[in-house]
Amino acid sequence: MRLFGLRSHQSPITYILPINSNTIYTSDQNGFIIKWDLSIKRPILKWKAHNDSILTLINFQNKYLISHSRDSTIKIWLNDKCEFEFPSNSLNFSNILLYDDQYLITPATIDSNNLDIYRIQLDSDSEWQLTRVVTNFSCYQLSNKNEILSDEDSMKGRKDFGIIMKFYLLNSIIYIGFESGDIIGLKMILPDSKILRESNSTTIINKDLKLELVYHNSTHSPNPVISLSSTDNYLVSGSTGKKLIIHKSPIEILKFSNSGIQSILSFNNQLIIGFWNGLIEYGNEIIERNLPQLKNEELTTTPTSDVPLKTNIKLTFMSLLIVENESEEIEDDKKKKYSSMIKRRQQNNILFVGYEDGSILAYAIK
Repeated sequence: MRLFGLRSHQSPITYILPINSNTIYTSDQNGFIIKWDLSIKRPILKWKAHNDSILTLINFQNKYLISHSRDSTIKIWLNDKCEFEFPSNSLNFSNILLYDDQYLITPATIDSNNLDIYRIQLDSDSEWQLTRVVTNFSCYQLSNKNEILSDEDSMKGRKDFGIIMKFYLLNSIIYIGFESGDIIGLKMILPDSKILRESNSTTIINKDLKLELVYHNSTHSPNPVISLSSTDNYLVSGSTGKKLIIHKSPIEILKFSNSGIQSILSFNNQLIIGFWNGLIEYGNEIIERNLPQLKNEELTTTPTSDVPLKTNIKLTFMSLLIVENESEEIEDDKKKKYSSMIKRRQQNNILFVGYEDGSILAYAIK
């Protein structure tokens, strides 16, 4: 069931980040970020954050907002004030990932096929400290360290997985989807500091962070992986093709009539699948946003059989807001009645869907 729409962006939606039952952040291809008050369905803050499309929004320490853009920067915001920024590779369209609330995992600055890891901290003087702890790490080299390439791979001249397309964190495992269709799972082994105490001094020796290969799957190959999610603690992946894979043992493959699995979400152990063409499948439900159709006499150009008439608006992002019951004391009976009415309206778990025309629609999910 469609609940409401949000309209203020002037370009395709690139990210939707729910914060709580009353607040979400959204971003677009023009580099704008909007903070929404869902109780009034209006923006309460809007600013030009980047000079190009925004690829990722992250809630950091429940106070700051991290944004990552195609303009090759990552920024940390306190409301609309930029607290800190640093350069980042954005030759691909991959998101970035926050691990353990202090490590940022990004495509490598040197090579879009590899990854960098930064440690980001706010020191006692309220100054941001950034340290690159992993540089230009190659998942391909790690996965082939003790393996021999197949004849098929050799014939293709394949020497890497292509660019990184998507990061996803599940059960402390970092999953990475590649242009080749490969998916790699890495376990991050955090370093323990060793403290040496002498009579007049104390020395802290920091060991290096390590990455260990724990998973590799290439079922999507040769289609690039464009979506990663999870259900029932299993990784779920989608590609530019028509296959969705649930990474059980053995894997479960679901085939669809539509290609381009743009977004995957899970609710009550059921998958919500959004396709490039705007179609959304949830169990036996189909959510489709059709364009109004013009009659022939209303068209400014004559339609031809060679050019199909566009009937759907392209889906660009999906996100879930799980609404939890919030208790509060109401003194006045009139306020209590009004509050109850508002709460009833907001008790729905909400599926937010962003589209290429800059609009966002909210659907009730049960």
